[in-house]
Amino acid sequence: MSKNEISRKEEENIKKDVVHVIKNKVIEEVNKEIKISILENTKKYKEDLKEELLEDVNNEVEEFMKKEEKRILKGKNISIFKRDIVIVLFLGIILYFGYCLFDVKYFNFMKSECEKSGTCSVPENINQSDGESKEQTPEVVKDKNWYITNYGYLMENIKLSLNADNVSAYYLYSKDRRVSEMKSSVLLNIAYKNVNAKNIKTNSVNITIEGKDLKDAFLKVFGSMANYKPDDFAYNCLQFKYNQDKDKYTADNKKCPTSSNKIIETIDDMYEEGDVLYILTNATLFNEVENSFYTFDNLYEPEVSGVNENDLNANARRLNRYQYQFKKMEDNYYLDSIIKLR
Repeated sequence: MSKNEISRKEEENIKKDVVHVIKNKVIEEVNKEIKISILENTKKYKEDLKEELLEDVNNEVEEFMKKEEKRILKGKNISIFKRDIVIVLFLGIILYFGYCLFDVKYFNFMKSECEKSGTCSVPENINQSDGESKEQTPEVVKDKNWYITNYGYLMENIKLSLNADNVSAYYLYSKDRRVSEMKSSVLLNIAYKNVNAKNIKTNSVNITIEGKDLKDAFLKVFGSMANYKPDDFAYNCLQFKYNQDKDKYTADNKKCPTSSNKIIETIDDMYEEGDVLYILTNATLFNEVENSFYTFDNLYEPEVSGVNENDLNANARRLNRYQYQFKKMEDNYYLDSIIKLR
């Protein structure tokens, strides 16, 4: 065999080996691709199958639940219907027997006497329509203004009505005074101011008041007759004389002259402690001609000049101050004493 033939043969063997190797690699790659494709398709098929199975299961469960719900509701409605029938029958029986008892006036024993006679009054703060509650009463704040509004009249009731040109007009302002220690003429002056006008008989000659009417006014202001003594007394310029035989007070009817002097007193504070009501005031003697304020401690020299009567509070520190004490008896307040604070 020649050398060339050997070389050719070897070359063919090499080519066969190369082809074989390439073939094996190709087959291996193809098998790998086929395997991967089969795995992917299998996985996808499993997922699709899983979704279809879940959907079928859900549909079956939903259908089953609907059937069970209809069955339960049907049984429940029947039970409710039966229960309602029993309740209606029971209420009907109660109403029937209630009407029978009402018809024979069985419940009349529960009514009060005014309900039976139809004379009960209805409080104003209760609404007439059914279902509405009582109006709520606002909380009361008992401050100075509240006391003045509700008890300010007490000061008006006890103010003396005397001629300011006479020193006797300043009797209550000179020092501390207890009602039990006051002059009877002063107490009668205060009582006369509270007599009902229709009980004061007036003609062109005189003015007359019955002792009984003055006593009623006295009791209204002081709450007791313990300090009442029939006596002569003055009211402004009127001089009342007491007639013991007739139990009457009579004064000559005359017009009182106008004075330039005027007692001014204003409430500064008001409060209560226990059964005592306290009223604090500022007071002065005002001369309209001089436009001056005097204190009751010195009626000869003005304390403040160049003022008018509305300037009292602005000058209160330089003027007189008093405390009136009213004691409570049976829900009413009566004058007990006057304390001079300044």
